[in-house]
Amino acid sequence: MTLPTNLKHVTTGAELTSLIDAEDNVMVCCGRMGPMCVPVYGAMEELEKSGKHDHVQFRD
Repeated sequence: MTLPTNLKHVTTGAELTSLIDAEDNVMVCCGRMGPMCVPVYGAMEELEKSGKHDHVQFRD
């Protein structure tokens, strides 16, 4: 299942392992589109768009 966010998606364990191995800074949020998770995805999108964290790979 792909979540309806503007973040890039990780869909397999192998993809997650590859991302972590290739990048020094990764933030991955795993959850659902519920009332506690939606604000986290929103915050991640804001951090990514801010340009202050270009060294971090944001994924869900």
